[in-house]
Amino acid sequence: MNRANVMKIMHYAILAMLFLSLAVLPSAADDAIKEKILNKTADSITVIDEVGRTVTVDLPVKKIISTDYRQMEILLALGAGDMIVGVDSNFHKQMPYFGLKDAAEAGIHAKEVNYEQVLKLQPDLVIVPTRQGASADEISDKLQGVPVLALSLSSRDHIIPETQMMGEILGKEDAANKLIGWTEKYDKIVDERTRALSENDKPTFFFEYMSDLQRKWWAIGPNNPSAGRAADGCGGRNIASDLPLNDTTTTLEVGAEWVFTKNPDYIFMDFMGGDMSGVGKTEDEVKNNLTRLIDERASEGILNFNAVKNNHVYVLNRDFISGPRWVIGHVCIAKWLHPDLFKDLSPDEMNREYLKEFQGMEMKGTWTYPAPK
Repeated sequence: MNRANVMKIMHYAILAMLFLSLAVLPSAADDAIKEKILNKTADSITVIDEVGRTVTVDLPVKKIISTDYRQMEILLALGAGDMIVGVDSNFHKQMPYFGLKDAAEAGIHAKEVNYEQVLKLQPDLVIVPTRQGASADEISDKLQGVPVLALSLSSRDHIIPETQMMGEILGKEDAANKLIGWTEKYDKIVDERTRALSENDKPTFFFEYMSDLQRKWWAIGPNNPSAGRAADGCGGRNIASDLPLNDTTTTLEVGAEWVFTKNPDYIFMDFMGGDMSGVGKTEDEVKNNLTRLIDERASEGILNFNAVKNNHVYVLNRDFISGPRWVIGHVCIAKWLHPDLFKDLSPDEMNREYLKEFQGMEMKGTWTYPAPK
């Protein structure tokens, strides 16, 4: 065999080895979960929660308590409904359509744990929101050593590794992988179709935080874990990007005059406060709520905004920007900003698909207005 043929064979061998090494490289999600799960045996699993605590949970887990109603949708999507024995004070009020009407209230949403009630329920695991992470060890001590995990289970940046973690803890690995695959499919579509847009092709937008309807003109920054991150990467420019925001301050009151100086092309309203949209609401009801809010701000000059004059003011319910359905809000925003790029995607159909596949239900309501066409 001559030297040229030997070199050619070596060349192809190197390429084959490189291909095989790339084929087994872990995905970003796999990397993230490997950093979170330190050890797992038949009897226990040791993980790192969202605030950096190392927690060991005995297996199998049979009874769970969640003290943040926003965590519940992921747990239910994984098929863990029969494990949940306690919920926070807001769950029955905010999410009654998910059932669990007999689940005990084990604390006040994100503020307080009812230790007596929790001990009576004898859970194998308690999940608290990250805002209670600093006191999670103290909570565990007061619960006589019941393991406590501080997780969001709702924000875009943490939901995939935390979903996979909970799948491992609860023995719901297949359900977790199915949900992650559904999320990543749509996230990838938005990324691929907006990646090549120039800055000039990206409209500006103002995303307003409305958890309290008495507040007005609160800007949501791109670092906000729910609305801000759901809007990021949709092919638009958030006018709040240059505001003095950080990890703990993700929204800021800016006033009508500041917004008008930016005069954004689009306005998105985060309809969380009150009963403005969502389950059971008709399109006309949500439309009337939006019209009323705009009329109430006429004296502040909102009718002069480009977004209002061009009918580019949109409502987005919190269900579509937080929890497993954040990716539906992601598609909504991308489709509002760039309708020609997303003609084949229907957020309404995505919602029906999700509810059927992961919650086993149908649900009528209006989560967006005007709906992306």
